[in-house]
Amino acid sequence: MYIRMHLLAIVAHPDDADIFCGGTIAKHADRGDTVTIAHMTRGEYGGLGSDTQAEVATTRESEARASGEVLGAEEVAFLGFEDGRITHSLENRTRMVDVLRRYAPDVVLTHFQDDLHPDHQATSQLVTDAYYMASLPLAETEHPPCDPDNVYFFGKPTSTFEPTCFVDISGYEDRKTEAIEQHESQVAFLTEHGGIDSEFDNLIDSVRAEDTVRGTRVGTETAEGFVPLHELSREYLA
Repeated sequence: MYIRMHLLAIVAHPDDADIFCGGTIAKHADRGDTVTIAHMTRGEYGGLGSDTQAEVATTRESEARASGEVLGAEEVAFLGFEDGRITHSLENRTRMVDVLRRYAPDVVLTHFQDDLHPDHQATSQLVTDAYYMASLPLAETEHPPCDPDNVYFFGKPTSTFEPTCFVDISGYEDRKTEAIEQHESQVAFLTEHGGIDSEFDNLIDSVRAEDTVRGTRVGTETAEGFVPLHELSREYLA
């Protein structure tokens, strides 16, 4: 009998979940799993200067909630960190421990640490540290200890990220695209931004191409790739 699991995606900005693991999220949601997407920030730096940070954040939060609905997430949350200013500190590590304990997930998805964006780097390190600390009873926070099974990292093709675990998302690519398209402000922003985010100059086409390449590697139409924090035990070695 299948036992329902809880998948928690912790991402730095609205649109990160859709781009890097939207197919996996939708597939788990359709299976009946509980899926939560938790955004570290509201993405207030993701504008071209015509709006204030507050206006950008309001737009991006609305877009994220719409995309979460497309993917089937049970909850879309915002954790209150500031865009571009996430730091790897003891205070923030304790906050992240309490986030994990609040949701008590079975599996966590988050950023791979080797990433040009400092928010992605800091989020990855905070989640990794909190994963270790969350189960310790004497590390007290507002919520009781929990013990997630594993953390799976997703990453950009331009980093040293080399996935070893793949999820077949064949049949989910159109839904993933629909979720990304909810971030209308960012589709325009990444196109204009260029350069630093050059792999996303044409966001939709770039994401679909990367998923197709990964699918080819594992013999499926499309796939998303992850690096697990640790390999789970096996009944036999061969």
